[in-house]
Amino acid sequence: MMTTPCCRTRRFLAIALLPLLLGPAIAHPASAADIKPRQPNILFLLADDQRWDTIRALGNQEIQTPQLDGLVERGFHFTNAYCMGGMIAAVCTPSRTMIATGRSLWHIPDWKTTKTAPPGMPLLPLSMAGAGYVTFHCGKRGNECSYANATYATNIELDGRTAESATDSADHTLTFLRGHDPQRPFFIYLAPPVPHDPRLAPAEFTRLYDPATIKLSPNFLAQHPFDNGWLTGRDEVLAPHPRTPEVMRQHLADYYATISHFDQQVGRILDLLRERGLLDNTIVVYSSDQGLAVGGRHGLMGKQNLYEHVKPPLIFAGPGIPRGKSDALVYLFDLYPTFCELAGAPTPKSLEGHSLLGIVQGREQRGRDELLAAFMHTQRMLRDERWKLIEYNVSGVKHSQLFDLSRDPDELHNLADDPRFAAERASLEERMTRARHEYNDPVDFTASNPKPAS
Repeated sequence: MMTTPCCRTRRFLAIALLPLLLGPAIAHPASAADIKPRQPNILFLLADDQRWDTIRALGNQEIQTPQLDGLVERGFHFTNAYCMGGMIAAVCTPSRTMIATGRSLWHIPDWKTTKTAPPGMPLLPLSMAGAGYVTFHCGKRGNECSYANATYATNIELDGRTAESATDSADHTLTFLRGHDPQRPFFIYLAPPVPHDPRLAPAEFTRLYDPATIKLSPNFLAQHPFDNGWLTGRDEVLAPHPRTPEVMRQHLADYYATISHFDQQVGRILDLLRERGLLDNTIVVYSSDQGLAVGGRHGLMGKQNLYEHVKPPLIFAGPGIPRGKSDALVYLFDLYPTFCELAGAPTPKSLEGHSLLGIVQGREQRGRDELLAAFMHTQRMLRDERWKLIEYNVSGVKHSQLFDLSRDPDELHNLADDPRFAAERASLEERMTRARHEYNDPVDFTASNPKPAS
């Protein structure tokens, strides 16, 4: 049967229009991977008291951290990230406040009197929300920047510490992710109370570590060589004086177990992101509020000092993050402007931090020329790429330590009184004085009894 030109035209149009008419009925359902937001998701993981060298991929062959190893191996890490310190023993509080506000130690609100954010002060969760992010926080209730946490769209605060604290915080995060609309970017701030003491973990993780086989650091000492102003304070009384290898190894075993437990929970979160097709659009940032001396480093246990063991890890992984590392000198309060740049959000002008993204992506090579740090009224530190000076003034009794970190990373050899290095010491002393003035350090550190200026 022959068809007329008119019939052929009608048939052609019908066939041509068929996909348009039936398209919605025969199209495959959209997955999370198909409807990713334009901006990257950001997963910010902040441990509590985790020292920088407690990740296997960063050189510690005794600890098991396969998930964190994966972040290091596919991402970028900093070897010299610092908390600027604290004017209280609970250094966690000023550290987390500096991160939340992007401001330095003496420019953050007074933790004793400030229960709400000062008018006009930028806060990290508000900047992320203003850039279109769905914000979520889950972490410990105490020793935090509570007024910043209160501005997250979802704010879950956990009380106390148990062997399941890491699991509980991960469970809340997984619940959020399962209900999250993948068309909107998320900013997750997950800050469980681990590996802070009491260092508790499920038995499957404590069995991983035999205290008898754990190595102590080369700078293990039975006691600190002089009074640093905090030898009998909190953290330092968690173990008896003088320190013994047996007790210190047990503390390290417990410390490692809690880190391995959190590592497993990080894996659960990454697995769900992968299942939902979100991982390839998620930037993971892993750090801690600060490290600590647990294990008897320099005869100490806590974070109330300014040795290199107070450094936390700092790792970036995800889209646009190359594999590599940097020895640049950076502060944790540099994270706020870094998150702003990652999110495409404007950086508030009052921030003192500097975005690290230029270093991560290779557009910049250096961070700061030097770093200043402090602990209460008794300790001050200044370091550059090679040299480090720590000054102590405990009720008028003064001590100085000068370390050549390029040759002595464990800070074993104090060169402060060696005349061969008098020029280096004098330069660092002068620069420390200048930096303390620039950051508005309120302490008269030359006084017989240093205390904040009235």
